[in-house]
Amino acid sequence: MKKLLIATIIIFSFSQNPNFAATNIKTVIDAEMNASWHNNKGIAYLKEKYYFGAIKEFEIAIGISPNRQASAVYHDNLGKTYMTIGYPQMAQTHFEKALDLYPLNFLYYKNLVNSFKQQNILNSKLIYYRENKKSCLDDIIIGLIYGELGDIKTEITILDEFCNNEPDLIIIPAIKKYVKEQTQYLRNNE
Repeated sequence: MKKLLIATIIIFSFSQNPNFAATNIKTVIDAEMNASWHNNKGIAYLKEKYYFGAIKEFEIAIGISPNRQASAVYHDNLGKTYMTIGYPQMAQTHFEKALDLYPLNFLYYKNLVNSFKQQNILNSKLIYYRENKKSCLDDIIIGLIYGELGDIKTEITILDEFCNNEPDLIIIPAIKKYVKEQTQYLRNNE
């Protein structure tokens, strides 16, 4: 009985201690903050050209927060790392996942098409996307593929038409800027 009374007093003492309560509050884990921290660490490793470390940090960030919109950034960073070290097929997987999680970032489309180019599969992907359109957003990929194949006029036409058909999407300003740059490039090289 004495032991039970002593144990109760000790537990009661700790629970009344403000430091004990603060310690318990600090143990709450914020998954999004943790994932972001690992992503930032991966970016730092990437700048240092420590690719293995960068890959691991981006994978941890994705693992912590796999199906959130913010994870699109982590997948894109992992894809860019794989592109840097010469693995465009592995990069493609992550660029596609980035687009699944957040399809309104124009850079993700450009990165995906660049991975196709590095794999020499632009023609087969053009056929695939033209025959298997799942949404109007596939026109962005189709247009960019034409551009990578050297048909900039068709690229501009497709992307411009997309902008006219979907004027309210938040991706439109980035596409319009790109179309303007491509138009200027075409004028300068004709």
